[in-house]
Amino acid sequence: MLGLAAAVAMALLGVSLWLGPGAEPALATVALALAGLVLALGGVALRRAWLETANAKRTLEEAIEALPASVEIFDENDRLVAFNRHLVEIYPHMEAEFKRGARFEDLVRRSIALGGVPAAKGCEEAWLAQRLAARTNARLNPTEPLLQNLHEDRWVRVHERHTRAGGVIGVRLDVSDLVHEQQRLAASKAHLQAFVLTTPNGVLTLDTEGHVLALNPAAEALFGFEANELKGSHIDLLFGIWMGARLSLESLVGGSQELTARHRDGQELTLLLSVAEVKTATTHRFVCIITDLSERKRQEVALQEANARLAKQSVTDGLTGVGNRRYFDQLLQQEWQRSARHGHSLACIMVDIDHFKLYNDRYGHVAGDDCLIRVAELLRACAGRGGEAVCRYGGEEFVLLLADCDLAGALVVAQRCLDSIRLAAIEHEASPLRRRLSLSLGVAACVASVGDAQCAAVSLVERADAALYAAKQSGRARLVCSEHAA
Repeated sequence: MLGLAAAVAMALLGVSLWLGPGAEPALATVALALAGLVLALGGVALRRAWLETANAKRTLEEAIEALPASVEIFDENDRLVAFNRHLVEIYPHMEAEFKRGARFEDLVRRSIALGGVPAAKGCEEAWLAQRLAARTNARLNPTEPLLQNLHEDRWVRVHERHTRAGGVIGVRLDVSDLVHEQQRLAASKAHLQAFVLTTPNGVLTLDTEGHVLALNPAAEALFGFEANELKGSHIDLLFGIWMGARLSLESLVGGSQELTARHRDGQELTLLLSVAEVKTATTHRFVCIITDLSERKRQEVALQEANARLAKQSVTDGLTGVGNRRYFDQLLQQEWQRSARHGHSLACIMVDIDHFKLYNDRYGHVAGDDCLIRVAELLRACAGRGGEAVCRYGGEEFVLLLADCDLAGALVVAQRCLDSIRLAAIEHEASPLRRRLSLSLGVAACVASVGDAQCAAVSLVERADAALYAAKQSGRARLVCSEHAA
């Protein structure tokens, strides 16, 4: 409308000038007034346009200032025409150049010179050429954001987009915390991987159903299977059990259990299984740490067997293999107390080899030792179920302690001993009795009393010993009961 009014005013003014001075004065006045009005309206329109432009610029500045990232706008000549305070915060040493509206290349050169680009140190021109080339190529082929390391180990991700007018809009996001966290995670992952690969413990990663997802070299060596053979297999292939039936992975979390497994070659393994649960929003896994206890277990068994042998040797006569005097004393106290508790009879048979000194003198001590061994074997056979209760009392004397046995039963066992030695027909040419080895036996039995257990138990042995003495005094090669010895 303003343009149409201006055109009409110019037309009227032209007609007035063409008619000359004699023309109607009113027409010229109207034309001039209309032209003035047009000029006034034009001034108003221009001011309005200027205000709108200023408002738009102010709105743009406020908008980029309010953004949480740094913003930089370059014109078609690659000069900086707008930026926000975040850009200054990232590059405080470049504030003067930003305000001057320097070209992008000049800004980069200045930042490199001030040490603001650690990656360019020692290769400044090459780095600059590469950066400018990437910026140019991005006009036709937009690339992924650039990740740059700045001063003080600060990291920014740079997004650049070219405008239709030929300018460039850049956005820089401070991702230092993210990069540092990624670096920490990468270091932690590297440390964890190094541990898994070098630890002597087997490490298995399982899914929630107990299937093997991954394993380390130690686990391969432990079971004798390669990783590709075990991946996807159930844990029961290794432990010979169904975890769902006998063991629950969840129940083992935070604890451990000793299990028996087998190596691929059939060798039995004793293993300690510890389980940790790894559960996130997207992942649910179980990590098994396996410690090989096989060698320690073998050593424990060997130690137990050695201790058992030592314990047995400490109560066993080294020559004859029957119990020694120490074992007899312990057994006597135990059986006496049991007899007192239950009221069962306890019997004792003292045995002496007749004229054993003459035997040694005649055949020698080696033969004498063989004779003692043979007699011990015969006595053990005669004792029957109480064979372990046969002990060497000292020299050529033996003692039999018979639990739950009364005097009549003890006499049967004693007579069996006499018959056994007679049937064995062991030669004894030096014996004044006969040409065969013989025994003298004293027998005693009683029900233990509740009193001084040690003195009462000794009294049973003393009675049997007294009966033995009576047997010797009566001519040997016989048994005597304690009742008759009295």
